[in-house]
Amino acid sequence: MRPKAVDFVSYNVTDMARSEAFYRDVLGLEVVVPWGGPERRFPEFEAGGTTISLTQLPQLPMQAIVALAVEDVGAAVEELRGRDVKIVMEPLETEVCFMAIVTDPDDNQILLHQRKDGTAG
Repeated sequence: MRPKAVDFVSYNVTDMARSEAFYRDVLGLEVVVPWGGPERRFPEFEAGGTTISLTQLPQLPMQAIVALAVEDVGAAVEELRGRDVKIVMEPLETEVCFMAIVTDPDDNQILLHQRKDGTAG
């Protein structure tokens, strides 16, 4: 597995409206994708070439995660599984991407990310 880029950094938050206001109004980050309510869970902000995403996923026990762009999420997971890497979330497909979550030796989570349009970073 050879990551192509960091696609985004994401923070899991408890109050999306409050957090979106903080990143937009307090930190002054440009809103690239607005929140838009409960059906749109992932607002994104531009921070000097790096995207910061907010999530509200209480089922995932993490506060922050880095998303590494890979060519093929499924192949990357199988390669890492063969190297005894812990798979926290098996590959899943969304409207715009494929993703999975693995951990490093200290249980820090890493999201493997593959955009359907082939872009990275």
